[in-house]
Amino acid sequence: METGLLIFGMLIAGFVFGSIARLLIPGPQGFTLAETTLIGIAGAGVGSVLVNLIASNRSISDFGPASVIGGVGGSIIVLGIAEFVANRFHLRSGTPEPDIAIAEILQAGESSTVEFKSTARWNLHTRERDDRIELAVAKTVAGFLNAEGGMLIIGVSDDGTPTGLSHDLSLMKEPDVDRYELWINDFLESTLGKPALAFVSTRFAPAGDEQVAIIEVEPASQPVFVNEPKGERTADFYVRMGNSTRKLLTDEFATYRQSRWK
Repeated sequence: METGLLIFGMLIAGFVFGSIARLLIPGPQGFTLAETTLIGIAGAGVGSVLVNLIASNRSISDFGPASVIGGVGGSIIVLGIAEFVANRFHLRSGTPEPDIAIAEILQAGESSTVEFKSTARWNLHTRERDDRIELAVAKTVAGFLNAEGGMLIIGVSDDGTPTGLSHDLSLMKEPDVDRYELWINDFLESTLGKPALAFVSTRFAPAGDEQVAIIEVEPASQPVFVNEPKGERTADFYVRMGNSTRKLLTDEFATYRQSRWK
């Protein structure tokens, strides 16, 4: 009975220490619940050793404030090491192999059907969320919808270098790709309208040591207009031309519409 309670207590303590460590380390960590618990248990052991080095009267079974702090600190150390090793050697369970097709697309660069963006929400210069960067995503997607379709890849610099999604994910209550995809869909619905979502899909893929978001866009059956989510309805029309997205004026749109949607 005592052995069972001891094991149960270790599991609870491991889960608590591991979860606290994940909250304290910035950016997403892709470990499962079981992996987090094991990291917490290992961290508690490391923390106990650290506490014993500082105060010789402490022991592993002593769960006073010093041991709690040591357990959390040890879990942060173990989690950081585990995250580095998992990323460096691609050892994390469920981590797919690098997407060869994406690697080829990044190497080819931007085109009439491919656009790169480092982030979809985060301004790398001001280091905060930026409405203009978010709106640029809607304009690019609308440009593909109104042309021949295309692919917007988020988490990639202009030169095709994968930069990852950590900045955008840091703006989520929980930094995971499911919530990120939900935000993308909600934002595009508010700026482009719900019918446009039928032609848009989002997936995630590894690129180098980073993860990127891929918004795949099919040609829309009707013109799609952009409206700022919290502003007046401007119904701006954008279309992909070459490797850039252009806004058309009213007369230009009328001419384009006749040739695009006969």
